[in-house]
Amino acid sequence: MKRFRFIADLTDAKMLGQLIGPVTGITTATLSGIGFSGSTLYRVGVSLETGNTRNFILKETSLNNDWLSLRSHDAIGRETALLEEDKLAKVWNVLHCSYVAFAREKDRTGLLMDDLSEYLFPDTREPIDVTSEDIIIDKITSIHALFWDSNEIRKLSWIARPIDYLSMLGPREHKEDDYCPPPEKLRSNISEGWKLALQLLPSATKNVLTKPAEEIFEPWKDLPVTLLHGDLKIANMAILPGNKLALFDWPATGRAPCSMELGWYLAVNATRLARTKEEFINKYRSLLESHLQFSIDENTWHRMKKLAVVTGAMMLLWNKALGWRSGTQKGKDEWEWWKDQLQDAIT
Repeated sequence: MKRFRFIADLTDAKMLGQLIGPVTGITTATLSGIGFSGSTLYRVGVSLETGNTRNFILKETSLNNDWLSLRSHDAIGRETALLEEDKLAKVWNVLHCSYVAFAREKDRTGLLMDDLSEYLFPDTREPIDVTSEDIIIDKITSIHALFWDSNEIRKLSWIARPIDYLSMLGPREHKEDDYCPPPEKLRSNISEGWKLALQLLPSATKNVLTKPAEEIFEPWKDLPVTLLHGDLKIANMAILPGNKLALFDWPATGRAPCSMELGWYLAVNATRLARTKEEFINKYRSLLESHLQFSIDENTWHRMKKLAVVTGAMMLLWNKALGWRSGTQKGKDEWEWWKDQLQDAIT
């Protein structure tokens, strides 16, 4: 993986030639309508002297103009920081690394990745297959075990913290939105969804979710922390031949109890789960303990599950409320699951 000085170098024939051989031509095309961040994606086609073609994805981000970067307090460009951090390099022993080169200029970052479009999951709201889900859980728990209670990641000041996850999409005001708000439709959905959710919830649950993130996290601050990807959407994954898992979009990578990642996964991938949530949680625990090579005591695991539920709710309960309002049975069932689990989690 190569760091270039300038973002423009990532699509420069001479510079790319140093990595992949002599280049005879480069084409770029903007990819639109992908994701909710302020990043811009391009498909880059590179013709080589050999007659072959290499396809890449270029991601450019201006941190000061990206609402997610601002809300998660990313002042460095965590995705590029991850790639040049020696303490985290062993993550690529578990995952397939699709990154080829990167560059950082002040508040702007650029990442050049292999184009793995053919291996992406279909963009649907249907469950993925059990085999793929098994691969995902195995790789994620392997990473969580690899960095379990690691002093190495405790020294990293630039990665996201638990309070960043709890506040990023929460119901409180975000002063960053005054000068860099989310896309209007998303902002409206978050606002309307939280208003509805807080109307539907019991007062005790509402009171907990509207506290500052620091207070919400207080009961779990003693739990072991590990490295989190931070945005484990199915859309951010690809499974390659040989059961290799590639993960994209690391701007929310952080240090937190692993169940915060579990909670987000359950919330954001609700329609993609191959199992029930309870079965998924049990599978996650089984593989995590296998990689850790020790058992998590029942009291600690019970607390971890509570944090998973609170995290998933703080990040996406607004969406669950909108699903309830839609009137579909799936929407109602999803809302009821989170509401019931929350009542248990806050007691």
